[in-house]
Amino acid sequence: MRVFIQIGHGVIGAAVISFLCIWQAGSFGEARHTLSIIGAIAIVIASLYILRSRWIRWGNRQTWLKYHQRLASLGLCLVLLHSAFQPLAWHSWLTFILALLNLGTGVAVSLTARKTRQILLRCHLILAPVLLVGIVFHGQKKLEHDEFFPLTDVHDVPCARCHVSEPLLFHVDLMLHPELDTQLDTSEVVPDDLHWWLLQNEKRVSQTAPVAVKEAGNAWTVTDTDKNRTYHVRKVEDKIAIYADNFYRSYTCLKCHVHNTEEIQLAHELHGVTESHRCFVCHQTEIDGIRYGRQRFDWEYAPHR
Repeated sequence: MRVFIQIGHGVIGAAVISFLCIWQAGSFGEARHTLSIIGAIAIVIASLYILRSRWIRWGNRQTWLKYHQRLASLGLCLVLLHSAFQPLAWHSWLTFILALLNLGTGVAVSLTARKTRQILLRCHLILAPVLLVGIVFHGQKKLEHDEFFPLTDVHDVPCARCHVSEPLLFHVDLMLHPELDTQLDTSEVVPDDLHWWLLQNEKRVSQTAPVAVKEAGNAWTVTDTDKNRTYHVRKVEDKIAIYADNFYRSYTCLKCHVHNTEEIQLAHELHGVTESHRCFVCHQTEIDGIRYGRQRFDWEYAPHR
């Protein structure tokens, strides 16, 4: 019973730290990395209990064990919180599974005795450093961003600053294509109208990409077998909304760059642009001598184009 009380203290501490970090950062995505760092530090401190149990005799062992359980559960809960939400890469799953195994073996050690306890204790002692290595590896493993947009200078920000939580790519107005929902219901491959819109939004999907109906008249999926991607299509009021299968494939510049002035809104409306959050679809910029995006329009309003 005592072990669950100590773990409960760690869980409560993790909840308080998470709340404060998320509140200060403004979103879970921006606080996520901080939570994993605090969790790793707590696990390192908790691991000092190994020194007390094996080599040094300073302090009461039960006191050391009490704080070991508190700090370990605190750190593991923070790591689990970091990895449990949208673990999109295999190294995210690695830290998540290792944290669960550490927590499980730690609790099991306290509830078993004799030979079984010794086996579980050895597993727990092996898993702890492996988890720390996994956390470091996960932190170093980054998406290959340099080929598209280097995360340097002012763009060295948390992923959640630019990548929206809902992977909306673009809308298609049903006033312009009134039969599109019917075509999605009846066609086995992507309809021509939708294929054209996908191309206009930099999504080069094959015309033979299969369409599956999840809910007739409301929800469909388009599978790009060539690039192993899935696009989710939903009817939202009088529009067809196209979503990516991965929120990292949808981004916005609006959180840092102001686009809500009347002049900018007018410029987009005159060109028939209703979705202005994916800037590089239309605009091109140069960073450190490398050009990004497409030169459809200048950043400055150019009515002659």
